[in-house]
Amino acid sequence: MFAAAEEGPEHPDISDVLRYLESSPVMLRALQEFISAKQQHEDMLLTRLTEAEGRLAVYEGRNAQQNTEEGRDEEEMEEGPAPQEPEFNIEEAEWAPLPESDDEEEWLAEAEWAPLPDDRRGKA
Repeated sequence: MFAAAEEGPEHPDISDVLRYLESSPVMLRALQEFISAKQQHEDMLLTRLTEAEGRLAVYEGRNAQQNTEEGRDEEEMEEGPAPQEPEFNIEEAEWAPLPESDDEEEWLAEAEWAPLPDDRRGKA
């Protein structure tokens, strides 16, 4: 059955195992079933790995395309540095008029008293 074992296997200690399996057909069958199951499982895993690598390549392609498009959009949007908030002028704040009453409704909201930035993008 194991003629290769008689010719001198690559691993000499395996000869003992092969002789045991020849004398015990139940163990030989169990080993063959185990190896067959492991081989099927490995084949299934390799198939799934190949499928996953294919899907990953598709996603990476989409991601690279999106990054390229986003890069173009960012280049188009870059016109210069964003306007900075004006520094707080203490003297102006000290002399600013206060409302005549303490009602919250009388106080101007921040958006109402804040100066509007020049919008030069729309005027081209």
